[in-house]
Amino acid sequence: MQYLMAGLSLNVKRCADVLDRVLTAFNKQSGIPEQIVEWNARGGNHYQPLSFPDRGRFIIDLKQSLQREKQVLWTAVLLEKKDEKEKAPVLFISMHSPSLDIPMRLEIPLRAVMKGGTALKGTYSVYLHALLADDGTEFIYYGITKRGWNIRFAEHTKAAVAEKSYRLFPRKLNELIEARVRQISGKIDKQPKLAGIVSALTSVGLSEDSAMDIEEYLVEKHSLSSRHPQGLNMIPGGRAGIAALHTLSSGSKKDPVETEDRELVLDQYLKSHPQLGIPKPGIAEKWNDPNYAEAVICGRENRLGADQVRQIRYLAALGGSAEQIKEEVGVIDEGQIQRVLAGRTYSRIK
Repeated sequence: MQYLMAGLSLNVKRCADVLDRVLTAFNKQSGIPEQIVEWNARGGNHYQPLSFPDRGRFIIDLKQSLQREKQVLWTAVLLEKKDEKEKAPVLFISMHSPSLDIPMRLEIPLRAVMKGGTALKGTYSVYLHALLADDGTEFIYYGITKRGWNIRFAEHTKAAVAEKSYRLFPRKLNELIEARVRQISGKIDKQPKLAGIVSALTSVGLSEDSAMDIEEYLVEKHSLSSRHPQGLNMIPGGRAGIAALHTLSSGSKKDPVETEDRELVLDQYLKSHPQLGIPKPGIAEKWNDPNYAEAVICGRENRLGADQVRQIRYLAALGGSAEQIKEEVGVIDEGQIQRVLAGRTYSRIK
C-alpha cells in the first residue's frame, strides 16, 4: 500500500489497519480473502484469472475524511456488485480535490495489497485515467509506467496546466479544469466542466512484455482517439505504439517503452507539426487501415507474423492443445498463445 499510494495525502498505515479489519471480518463470513492469499501464493495471474463466478464483484471503498474539530476519520465499506462485468475484487480509495471541489478515486486490484502478492518495485503497471465531465461524458486514457501512477498523473497535470502540451490528454484535462475554475468563480458558460477523476491500476507487477500486450489491447478497445470519440490516446498502445513512433522520431535506436518516454517523442513531433494536434495526428488515422495495422503489429522483432496468428486460431478451433500449437507454430511460450486466443493481443489481425 505504501508503494501504490505514494504521493497521496493519506495516512497509509491507518488506511491499512482499517482495511485489515474489514478483510478479517469478511474472511470469517466467507473465506474469500483467504482464497485470494492462496491465489497469490500459487502465482496469481500466471495460474488463472481471479474471480468468484457465483458471486458479484467485491469492492472495498476506503475513505479518509476530515470531521468537525479537524478530527480525521478512516472508514471502509464492503460492497458486492451483482451487475459488474469485471469480477476481480477491487479496492477503491475515495478522495476529494479541495482546490477544484470534485471527487477523485483510485482503484487498485485488491489482490495487489494482500499477502503473497508479487513485489511491485521494478515492475510495470498499466494505468487508466478517466476524466468525468459534468455533462456525463467520460474521457479515457491508458498508459504504462515503471514508477508510481500518481507521479505520472502529476506530470500529466503539469503538461496540461503549465506546459500547454499539444497531446489530447493534457489538452482535454486543461480544458475541463479551466471550465471548472470559471464555474467556481461564478462565471457561467456552456463548456463541459471537470466533475471528477478516476484513476485505476488495471494491472500491476507486470513484465515489460505483458504490460505492452495489455496496453495495446486496452488502447485499441477503449481509447485510441481515431476509433473512439472520447479516447485520448493519440497513437496505438504497446509495441504497435513504439512502431508508430519510429516513423515520427526518424528511427530512434531506443524503444520508448514507458508512456512518458513515448509522450516526449509525440510532444516533440506535435510542436513541429501543430496542425496535427487538432484533433489527432495522422498516424492515428492510418491505424484505421487494417493493412497498415497488420504491418505495424507484426513488423517488429519478436512479434508473431499475421499468418502465425491465424494458424494459432485455426489449430485451436480444431481442438489443438497449447503445447501442440506451440510446437506447430513455433511461438515463444504458451502464454503467448493464450493471449492471442483471448483477444488480448493481435486483435486487429483478421
